[in-house]
Amino acid sequence: MFGSVDNAGQSHVRRAFAWCALLALACVLLVYAAARARRAPPVVETVTTPARTAAALPTPSPVYFTTRLPRRDAEVERAGDRIAEVEVYLKKHQSAAALAALAHARRATARALEARQHEGAHTDALLSTLKGLDSVQRAIERGAFDDAQRQLVALDRGLDGID
Repeated sequence: MFGSVDNAGQSHVRRAFAWCALLALACVLLVYAAARARRAPPVVETVTTPARTAAALPTPSPVYFTTRLPRRDAEVERAGDRIAEVEVYLKKHQSAAALAALAHARRATARALEARQHEGAHTDALLSTLKGLDSVQRAIERGAFDDAQRQLVALDRGLDGID
């Protein structure tokens, strides 16, 4: 019984072998096509343009200018640095450190105000900065860090505009 295979069993085996062979051939063809597509040489385009003469190009004339930067005021810069320090602490939500840095900023702004008053310079921006620092302190104390941050950025920009 085991030694003999009937005719129907042989045809089934032959059909299965034929399908496996066709499937293997299809896989080989797909791999070959993919390999050929990967190895396609790059397209090289050559563009030629009409020749230009060197005399046709205009030569730019040099432009001379002097920059007029505002004079450096060390006290105002120190006040701005202290305000930036407060901003850093506020970004980290460290209210105690921000309040301590705010006290330093207030003192630095007051020193800058005194130095400017002795020189007879305009002090309106520094006075408004001191008032703004009081507002920032109230915002920090009530936990409104975003409001305090916006106010500090505005105060810092105001200090940058002082000449």
